Amino acid sequence: MAKPIIGILGNILVTTSSTSGSVMRRSFTNDTCVRSVANNGGVPVILPFVSDLSLMDPLLEACDGLLFPGGDDVDPAYYGEAPHEKLGEVDRALDECWFHAARYAMERQVPMLGICRGAQLLNVACGGSLYQDIGERGEDHLTHVQTEKRHVVTQTACVVPGTRLARLLGREAVPVNSLHHQSVKALGKGLAVSAQAEDGIVEAIESADGLIVATQWHPEDLIESVPVMNALFQDLTARAAARCGD
Repeated sequence: MAKPIIGILGNILVTTSSTSGSVMRRSFTNDTCVRSVANNGGVPVILPFVSDLSLMDPLLEACDGLLFPGGDDVDPAYYGEAPHEKLGEVDRALDECWFHAARYAMERQVPMLGICRGAQLLNVACGGSLYQDIGERGEDHLTHVQTEKRHVVTQTACVVPGTRLARLLGREAVPVNSLHHQSVKALGKGLAVSAQAEDGIVEAIESADGLIVATQWHPEDLIESVPVMNALFQDLTARAAARCGD
């Protein structure tokens, strides 16, 4: 049986050549995302950013599942808010590309896994909103932008019993990394919280139909230091494989 193809939504990286000084825009994804899919039963394919959204459909059609990785902030205009003073970098054209992929997947029941920005974007795609900066909550909170390396765990996510995430991880609490200054505020339609940080920040969401599983932390950087994180990618490829068999 062929392995399912997992499309990884690409980001844009602006670099400057060390020799010529020329500025280049590169389509990319982190290698840890590629390895996490490849090591857990899927065929990883990077889907580049394209401004002509009609070009996305042939790429998406070839995918059995989608991974929405981390990246810059989502433009708050998508959930009806003006920019907050602590809003980070946004790229409206990139957002449009990713939202198009999310809508495509929802309409065609393509399984999705969201990570950090990806989780936030999927929440907004379902009609939810975000804290543009966690400080907006007006409560004491943990430091969610760690200075340690990405594979190091710095917090604990408390998993909601009875959720798909609880079944996948098999535990009530899991150590996680933390690399975000935004978080889910109002939940999107059909979504439920599946994990929270000890300060109440939403750490994971999922849909009742099993189409969306999404984490605020970065499991792709923890597949070796916290091996249970492999279960998230195994689940994505299993869901994608089941769709292939339909």
